[in-house]
Amino acid sequence: MQSYPLVAHIRKHGPQGLDNYRTYKPWLRDEFTFRCIYCLEREKWYPNGHAGFGVDHIKPKVHYAHLECDYENLLYACNRCNSAKGSCELIDPTQSAMGNHLVVDAYGKITSLTTEGKTLIMVLGLDSEMVTATRQQYLRIARLYATFPKNPDVRQLYLDAFGFPSDLPNLHDLRPKTNSRPHGCEASYFVRAANKDLDLVYFI
Repeated sequence: MQSYPLVAHIRKHGPQGLDNYRTYKPWLRDEFTFRCIYCLEREKWYPNGHAGFGVDHIKPKVHYAHLECDYENLLYACNRCNSAKGSCELIDPTQSAMGNHLVVDAYGKITSLTTEGKTLIMVLGLDSEMVTATRQQYLRIARLYATFPKNPDVRQLYLDAFGFPSDLPNLHDLRPKTNSRPHGCEASYFVRAANKDLDLVYFI
């Protein structure tokens, strides 16, 4: 239900040439499925949606200025995790699967499997009371739906919690100077929704 991937993330998009790293955000929203790479919280769990999320740098821009606008160095993270991370250099999820370092139990508690995972939890506060309570709240909704799948109110709660955001970015409208993976646009969630090939909920 809530789990970290067991394989390293393989990028599907490759825009480059933009002068401000924040302008890559629509690509990163689609790239990382509208949720924080670190704590797994989703845009739909925030009243202000994607405004509660931002662009994170694998290699901090304060130390690697030449990578500030390099898409390969960018991740999608909630503002809380992004702020807590600061200039720390943590696990690169495109090189090492997060699921090899962290695990979420059935009640929403995150624990470490490695020293690197322990550092993630400590730096980002992934096991804090507030973060854990939020995760537990949404896992309760999932369990409630599993018990009462025909109840319309419960079903709506479930879709609201685990569905896709309504403002899927249309990447075809964006014009980076170059794109090393142009076919990624055709695999975007916006295109899949237009082709009626998008599930109502997701657990990637």
